[in-house]
Amino acid sequence: MEQAVQYLNQQDIDLWLIVTSEGSDPCLNLVTGVKTVGPGAFVLTRTGEKLALCSSIDAQDIEESGLFQEVIKYTTSLAEPLKNVVRRFQPKKIALNYSEDEHLADGLTVGRFRWLKETLEEDFTGDFVSSQPFLCRLRSIKTDREVDTIYRAIRLTHKIYDSIISKLKVGLSEKQVGQLFVDEMERHHVVNGIDRALSMPIVLKERIAHRSPSDAVIEPGDLLIMDFSIDIDGYVSDIARTVYFLKNGEKEAPSHVNRAFATIYEAITKAAEGLKPGVTGHQVDAIARTHLTANGYPEITHATGHQIGRDVHDGGVLLGPKWARYGSSPYGQVEEGMVFTLEPTLFTDQGLQFIVEENVLVTQDGAEFLTERQKELILIPAT
Repeated sequence: MEQAVQYLNQQDIDLWLIVTSEGSDPCLNLVTGVKTVGPGAFVLTRTGEKLALCSSIDAQDIEESGLFQEVIKYTTSLAEPLKNVVRRFQPKKIALNYSEDEHLADGLTVGRFRWLKETLEEDFTGDFVSSQPFLCRLRSIKTDREVDTIYRAIRLTHKIYDSIISKLKVGLSEKQVGQLFVDEMERHHVVNGIDRALSMPIVLKERIAHRSPSDAVIEPGDLLIMDFSIDIDGYVSDIARTVYFLKNGEKEAPSHVNRAFATIYEAITKAAEGLKPGVTGHQVDAIARTHLTANGYPEITHATGHQIGRDVHDGGVLLGPKWARYGSSPYGQVEEGMVFTLEPTLFTDQGLQFIVEENVLVTQDGAEFLTERQKELILIPAT
């Protein structure tokens, strides 16, 4: 919330208004840590005032949070107390959570926006502006404490991977491997960072897509992709590993498999070297993308990397190409304190597929790996 006040001043915005009900706005966990069941509003001003407007039945948790100088309670309607607050501060600019291409900054519904305009039509003659520019920075630029929490999630993710990899063998199905992850999460009292549940992560030996594990059985010579995240105290990791199952008599993977891994590894290295404050997301993406195509592999079918934090896909600047599907996110500027994945994936028409996903922190001097890099292809011996 203190960061938000700084950004309001930097962008000459008088008041930030978050209108919500049933915890509908995705920024609430990040900014306030509290929510309302009935219609409510949270107000931050450029001069540092922090107010909550809520029904009397929602007030207790909000008051006990100690975050707000005022908790204004209503019984019948949010409209009148909200109008009173706007009249008190007389803002010229009010920031609202709407965005055309950033879903995490698009928490205000069309219906609520229409209600808001109608409610304030006699009391506010200024401009409504999007909160996206500062809300994305608020989410993206992590404090030291946030980075420490992400790092804790990463360390435990590595520990779980070590346990899973020691148990992998030919004959297991994707679902059985997925269950190994569920068992480990249960043992460590954590949940999947994607859905905050004891659910299976992505485990794929074929039909590469964002899908749940299937009954497909691992055979000698298979590559297996595992893409896994956990949540610790509201922050997540996001690490992918690809392993190769040796055939009988093999001591190492075939040369074309080793070459593919080496190319992915070098693409991650080059992208990390180019990731520093001041560059744009598409510039970093182009480094990895060009490296793969220069080595004869197909172009990456998605972004090279995304931010992680409160969510696995944490919005803001994207290390992606200048494709329409990504909107303005690849044009954003990288800043110190952002945490990204690097995952330049490889899918060929011959069925060769690799995902190696690392997590990095942007520092003043460049990228710092938070994950323990997968430096070699992981080999699972034949049994």
